[in-house]
Amino acid sequence: MTSATAHSVVILGGGPAGLTAAYRLTRHGFQVTIIDRRPLLGGAGTSESLCDASEPFTILGCHHATQVLLHSLHSDPQQPARAEIPLEFRLHDNSLVHYPRTCFPAPLHTWVNLLRFAGIPWKERWRLAALLEQLWEGDERLPADLEQRTADEWLASIKQSTQTRSVVWNPLARWLTGNDLSTMSADAFVTSMRPLFLSTRSDYRISVVQDSFQTCFVQPITEALTQVGSTILLNTEATQLRYERDRISGVLLRDGSLLQAEWYVAALPPQQLTTLLPERWLTRYAYFQQLAELLSADSTILHVDTEQPCATPRLVLLNDTSFPWVLTTAPTPDRTQFSLITTDSQFAQAQPDSSLDLVITDLLRSLGLLLPESRIASTRRRTIPGAILSLRPGTKLHRPIQRSPIANLLVAGAWTDTGWPANLESAIVSGNHCAEAIEHDASTKPDR
Repeated sequence: MTSATAHSVVILGGGPAGLTAAYRLTRHGFQVTIIDRRPLLGGAGTSESLCDASEPFTILGCHHATQVLLHSLHSDPQQPARAEIPLEFRLHDNSLVHYPRTCFPAPLHTWVNLLRFAGIPWKERWRLAALLEQLWEGDERLPADLEQRTADEWLASIKQSTQTRSVVWNPLARWLTGNDLSTMSADAFVTSMRPLFLSTRSDYRISVVQDSFQTCFVQPITEALTQVGSTILLNTEATQLRYERDRISGVLLRDGSLLQAEWYVAALPPQQLTTLLPERWLTRYAYFQQLAELLSADSTILHVDTEQPCATPRLVLLNDTSFPWVLTTAPTPDRTQFSLITTDSQFAQAQPDSSLDLVITDLLRSLGLLLPESRIASTRRRTIPGAILSLRPGTKLHRPIQRSPIANLLVAGAWTDTGWPANLESAIVSGNHCAEAIEHDASTKPDR
């Protein structure tokens, strides 16, 4: 049994949200203990970033919290190498079209880019540009019922054709959120699009970070925590949150030991969190009851290695396929790696001797990404449980804020209410919010 000390925090979960909270708290002098049931911090894959933690990943210019954390972890000469890339769409005839970029100031650049974008028919571009102008001028307002309608229904109501929704808007929604237009709310769709397309020019930048999430975030945070004497307990599972007078009094571990602290941060998926909570809280607080309303789906990431040169990284959004997008990177000058993500269970369960390689080969060749003389050298798969948070109508009301009804319990995770889809930015923002709340409480409350 460990006793609680002033300015002590126990963090359950060593994913992006938990690591962010731990890193920030230790920089402000808190004594932090991280518990994770996995053998590595950050996990083998991270559902909070929709990417494989051991492979290159993308960062958007509008992901300000991610950018700030990345700069804090690396000095300027040692910032991870990045390659800025355009956004490409595959049309129905298999041709590819870029979303344009201009040097006009905001919001003019959005209007001009939209009018120049050949992926949408001219009449629909002009109609959408006119709507945006009316919204900016205040002559028009978005409907108040967007959270109760599907994105597909709302886009149809503003005269976006079936083809445009299939070729442009659905691939964008699947890339940014993992959700289809037919199932996600219109509010979630607008919320995910606004920071990327309706803000400053720099917010639209899409960069491929050449190093992995593990190298860029997990390793430097782990080193920083170790240097200040933080406790990191891996392969350690919490089984119950003990309480006294509606405050957490300790975390019971599988081995029977009890960890105590002044504050607790639950950086866990909602299903794991609810199993730790006292039954009394689950029945008493709507905050915890609503966690059961959050649904998620598994995703499978496929890494396809080929022996062909890669001139530049590319990101292509796809339609009418099980794969929402394909990211092309260059591990070495003479090799190309294609990363594809899918929620289709048949690919997660496919056997090594199946036709999976043939399906991927045909897809990559149809995009012109795989050269005719090239062959797939290897294919690796990794399934990430609960990677995709469903954003169906009504979900917004069930995503909890980071402050729980329990005074010394904070909740972190990409799935919490951050104003972002369940992605890496959302995870980092939630970790920041938890740290800010604890710092505020500590500054206004005298030590015991």
